[in-house]
Amino acid sequence: MTCIDIYKNINIVARQNVLAISPCCISPIRPAEVVDFLNNEYLVSLRNEISTGQLPTACSICKNAESAGLTSRRQGSNSWYKDHNLDNVKVELIRMDYWTGDTCNLACVICGPHNSSVWKQELGLPIELQKSTANQFWKTIDLSNIQFIHFNGGEPLLSKEHVKLLQAIEHKKQVHLNYNTNGTILPNEELLNLWGQFKLVQLDFSIDDIGERFEYQRFPAKWAQVTDNLHWYIDNAPHNCMFATNTSVGILNYATQDKLLTWLKHNFYTTRFTDPIEHRQQLTHGMFALKDADKRKFKIIATLDSIDQRRGTDWRAVLPELSQQICKVQN
Repeated sequence: MTCIDIYKNINIVARQNVLAISPCCISPIRPAEVVDFLNNEYLVSLRNEISTGQLPTACSICKNAESAGLTSRRQGSNSWYKDHNLDNVKVELIRMDYWTGDTCNLACVICGPHNSSVWKQELGLPIELQKSTANQFWKTIDLSNIQFIHFNGGEPLLSKEHVKLLQAIEHKKQVHLNYNTNGTILPNEELLNLWGQFKLVQLDFSIDDIGERFEYQRFPAKWAQVTDNLHWYIDNAPHNCMFATNTSVGILNYATQDKLLTWLKHNFYTTRFTDPIEHRQQLTHGMFALKDADKRKFKIIATLDSIDQRRGTDWRAVLPELSQQICKVQN
């Protein structure tokens, strides 16, 4: 068992201008002084560990996803490398996960202040912690062999810094771009023109539910606006743009996944070029994870009540399936 990402991918995060890296965006990050893909001690140790045929402990999220019958990041990446005849263990920087920064227009329930400037503001964090962070470490990276860049945030489409990165790439026609975006933002003309110069642009929209349940979980997004935006992308995005939805399945929404899938099947199924739109699922981690949720029921209730108090929302009314389940457990 192996993961080619450990040999060919790097995840780059900058919080308060402090650099941290890891082999992918879902593995634990470690502080680093510089971006040294070949010689970084953490990355080298993972390569040595996986060479024995065992996935490192840093790969626990993929292990859990595969155990649950979901497609893991490891499996998806390995498939990409195979399709591009790169499924070997030669150490070379081919792919990159790039955290654009914490600038965001939402405070999603499953997120927090580490990845959202709106969360910071809502919690009234000290001014020095409220300051939005932009990741500029791309300026120190050799991009000559890059073929795939995955952008996450924050909300990547609000990042001006990532646009500079795109402009700096010389061999654009060799590069596949992939975004995790919340669906509330439309690209400006400059970004649309840039996208058209790349090999492929894939937009993965974070859609966990529909209607008011979506609005609660992805606060303060408006479902009507997001659905309008999804149709705008189908009608207006360049011909090299592909779409997918990425659903984080946890205690808040697992009971209503059938409703989401039905909506997607009827409303967001193919591009205007009749290319299929993939619908992916991944497990939510942390407070609202499915695993052992009954053991955290009082913390879940307290957390949601605290959120409701700040936002004037009502999780019991919006998420009755969750309310009934927790009450059943409590009794």
